[in-house]
Amino acid sequence: MDTLPPTTESNAGDGKPHVLVVPYPAQGHMLPLLDLAALLEARGLTITVALTAGNVRHLTASCPSVGTVVLPFPSSPLLPDGCGENTKDLPPSLFRPFTASLAALSAPLLSWCKAQPRHRSVTTIVSDMFTGWTVPIAEELGVPHVAFSPSSVHYLATSHYLWRRMPTRRRPDDDDETVTFPDVPGSPSFPWRHLSWLFRTHVAGGGDEVSETIRQIFLWNLESSFFVANSFSELEPALLDHDRPLPDLMRKRVLAVGMLAEAVRGRDDIESGEKPALSSAVAAWLDAFDDGSILYVCFGSQHVMSPAQMACLADALERSSAGFVWVVTSGTVLPEGFESATASRGMLIREWAPQAEILRHRAVGWFLTHCGWNSTLEAAAAGVAMLTWPMAADQFTNAWQFAKAGVAVPVAEGGDTVPDSVQMANIIAAKVVDKEGAPMRQRALELSRKLADAVAKGGTSHRDLNEFVRMLTAAREFYPTQCLSVPVRASM
Repeated sequence: MDTLPPTTESNAGDGKPHVLVVPYPAQGHMLPLLDLAALLEARGLTITVALTAGNVRHLTASCPSVGTVVLPFPSSPLLPDGCGENTKDLPPSLFRPFTASLAALSAPLLSWCKAQPRHRSVTTIVSDMFTGWTVPIAEELGVPHVAFSPSSVHYLATSHYLWRRMPTRRRPDDDDETVTFPDVPGSPSFPWRHLSWLFRTHVAGGGDEVSETIRQIFLWNLESSFFVANSFSELEPALLDHDRPLPDLMRKRVLAVGMLAEAVRGRDDIESGEKPALSSAVAAWLDAFDDGSILYVCFGSQHVMSPAQMACLADALERSSAGFVWVVTSGTVLPEGFESATASRGMLIREWAPQAEILRHRAVGWFLTHCGWNSTLEAAAAGVAMLTWPMAADQFTNAWQFAKAGVAVPVAEGGDTVPDSVQMANIIAAKVVDKEGAPMRQRALELSRKLADAVAKGGTSHRDLNEFVRMLTAAREFYPTQCLSVPVRASM
């Protein structure tokens, strides 16, 4: 590059630890890592976040006081001109080439790192698990690398198992063929169709650039000094037993510092902009209902339901007699007569909704969700039980984890599935309207207390965050000689 990327400094460099944070530009990935960046800065570390110009506004909203290095979005023959710089602006067909193309940011980012004065030199790189191409940058600089999972430790372990072992189906057309994860505690197994879409669409043989780049990104993660996850030990204790480190993560240490959004929520010393609040109309409407009687329905910002799925869900809600708040995509056409038939017990929101605040309202007891990790953690924090309809990515294993914890029950699965609306209505009625769901709601409240204890001072997540800060602070003294790992290349 002729010109180095611009930098905004958060605080003056004085030789203290300088952590370079590299998010993956998708809301479910970026927000928790930016929460972590805000928590680290509040602990006195110098933080710089690397991102492209189209994603700067996300940083400004989440943690406006940290420093930035703004990189030009890479030009790639794999992507059309003018494509978006965040996955929310892309069709699903471009997710894989988009992920692979971001690896071209490595060269300008390395140039920026090398241009830093000695008193501001980068001492550690913390990057999302989808940006493992930052590992060679850390190796070039002689500093440790930390891989961050915005999701669970379970997903972290199983996804890296797939990319290391590359299991195949004995019957190539059988999407129900089982894949077992023998080195993950409990040896869980999942049908092929529930595995990571990135993995299932991998083209073997070495001739597909996108496939090989994505695999290498995950293998690079295994060279990290350790892992940090947006989870908490009370949810998945067997995977966070430091006496039995996970083989699928090369027996590296995993620190669970989540729920990060909850940790930020409890800190008054972090500038994170205005906290979202319920509109007076939504709050007044919810206030009219009994505790725990309302079902909140939302499928995230990324997935768009088909007209047939929308009609099915509308029919199920109408049949169930449950009270509900449903966040629908702007412009969605609902079945004729649905709104008038449910007006006394249903509210539709056709724009962005403050989900965490809605879930915390006393009237909301259940959440019909696609099981994105951030959404499931928000439900856990609010003490709300879940009805699950996972669509893709880690959502199937997330649904499995919370069902195993006793706070979730499935109503459907699969991004293309159109379930039986009568069966769905029966489940909603039994859990939300009738008393059958009371034990699950009680377990959800217990899990909420465990999560609150984890992020509170002295809790497991709070202690792991303190340990993370200690390790980052000691990076200059210890990591280059003691903790950098043996390379794990794509040829393994």
